[in-house]
Amino acid sequence: MTDKADIKDTLNPSGDAMKVYYWYGGLLLLAKSLVLNRPTTSIAATLRIALAEPYKIEVDGRRLTTRASIVAPKCRRASLDATNSNMALFYLPVERPEYRRLRQRLGSESILELDMADFSAVLPQLKKAFDGQLANAELKTMVNETLSIVAGPARELAVIDPRIVRCCEIMANMPLNEFNIENLAQQVYLSSSRLRSLFKQNIGHSIGEYARWSAVWQAVDQYTPGRSFTDVAMETGFFDLPHVSRTFVEVFGISPSLAIDSDFIDRHRIC
Repeated sequence: MTDKADIKDTLNPSGDAMKVYYWYGGLLLLAKSLVLNRPTTSIAATLRIALAEPYKIEVDGRRLTTRASIVAPKCRRASLDATNSNMALFYLPVERPEYRRLRQRLGSESILELDMADFSAVLPQLKKAFDGQLANAELKTMVNETLSIVAGPARELAVIDPRIVRCCEIMANMPLNEFNIENLAQQVYLSSSRLRSLFKQNIGHSIGEYARWSAVWQAVDQYTPGRSFTDVAMETGFFDLPHVSRTFVEVFGISPSLAIDSDFIDRHRIC
């Protein structure tokens, strides 16, 4: 996927750069208008809330006109037309306990339409974030509250196995080319086969998928303006720029070179 193709397939009539607030494993994108015609399949669940006009979205052959929806992980989003919608797009952290409840709520559905009334408690803060009037700490709290709303009520405590939590912590600082399932299994006192099974059960993704997910977030976290993204990719263990580009698209749906374009995206890193 080239920058030229990305820009051609992405319409932002307002002319303003889209705001992106991000931290390891989570992201909130805010755009007055966003029209995407290039199909993508995100590794994580994605939530879309329109503060203004309803948007049109097609996922796995199902079309909706709505103001709030969530797309399940690894489902094909064919198109999105959010013209004058004041769109808030959330990429949800896959290692959170709430994410397990979310997967249970989605079941076999590729997309769920949500009731805007469910978000009444967070809409004022979301509107402030859209206007750039919400402090970073407040924004992250708002995102966490939104995730809890989407995940639904906790009928039982969604606890992540502490050995899997430890694996995620290790991989958060592990370059992708150092990922080794046998070594990781030894560190948490499991066999390789048991670790694979337990990881998929707890996180909802294979451990290899999560390793790529983690490496992309490391690259995003380490990038600063003026640096070569190729250098960042090498430091985080990718083989080459095409390798990180493919994985970046798998996670975010756009190329890294477009994501770091300050004319296209106004980035704000949150600790």
